[in-house]
Formats: sequence, structure tokens, C-alpha cells
Amino acid sequence: MMSKQPNKRLWLLTSAALVVALVFFAPWASLSRQPVIEVQVDGRTCYFTEPNFQLRWIHSVEKQWWEEQYQRENDGLLLTTTYFEAFGAGTPSTEALAPIQKPGYLGYQINEKLPSLNWVVSRLTKGELDYADYRLLIHEWAPDYSEVTITPKAYNLIDRLKKDFCHELSSDGSR
Repeated sequence: MMSKQPNKRLWLLTSAALVVALVFFAPWASLSRQPVIEVQVDGRTCYFTEPNFQLRWIHSVEKQWWEEQYQRENDGLLLTTTYFEAFGAGTPSTEALAPIQKPGYLGYQINEKLPSLNWVVSRLTKGELDYADYRLLIHEWAPDYSEVTITPKAYNLIDRLKKDFCHELSSDGSR
């Protein structure tokens, strides 16, 4: 008979601890927000949490790689630097040289703030988005001339559970 009393007490303490944990976890989960980069392309939405990313594509005239590096900021995106293999029409030339030069590329420091990006890619330009150790071949995700929207946002835990990490999608953007 005495062995049931401690089990009942343990059960009550465990139940009370779970209720207290849920009372604190529920508001935290709904109010705590994590900054992310949201990518929308061809009706699909994914995200990544890294603050820095790069867009790469083959220039349609020069037929050389062009790279733009971005940082997520509280109020938008910052285009920090641009790198290109060939110098031609439309290439920025009045900006300061990038502090870090890449072999085979010419780089300029841009530092232009943008609220978001709308980017149109095609299979011919082989557009891709790189972040952390991931390379997303966006030109394989959607039909030619589809618009990609890249936006800084903040997700709560529920939002994050409803959406996919971009690198968890297959290379063609399917699940």
C-alpha cells in the first residue's frame, strides 16, 4: 500500500512540471522569431537561416560567370560585392575594388540596400543561389523566365515547421 503513494506523488509532480513547461513553451514558440531568407520560385517556398548568400549566373552577353554577394539585414538585403570574369557593357566600374579579390575575377564593393530581390532566371544562364555549403541550382527548379523572389523575413517556430529548408528540396525543386 505504501508503494502506491510515492508513485502517485511522482505522477503529480511530473504532470505539474509538464503543464508548467507547456505554459512557458507555447508563448515562447509563437512569439520567438528567427531571421531567415525566404525564397519563392514557381509556387514553392523554402528558407535558410544563414545571413549571407550569393547569386551566380552566366552573363547572357559576356558568357562568363557573374556573382553577387548579399547579407541579410533587419530592414532588407545588402548587396555587398559583385564579381565577374569578363569586363563589358553594363559592368560597374566607378565603385571601389572589393577588399577581397577572387582569382580569375574582378570584384567591386557595392554596398547597396534592397528591400528584397526579384530575379528572373533561365536554363541558359544557369542561375544558382549559394549559402553555407549548399548550391541551389534554381535554373533547374522552374520553367524559363520564372521569377524568383528572395526576401528577408522572421519566422516563428510554427512558420518554420510549415516550410522546408531550401537545401532539403531536391535539385529540381521537388519534394
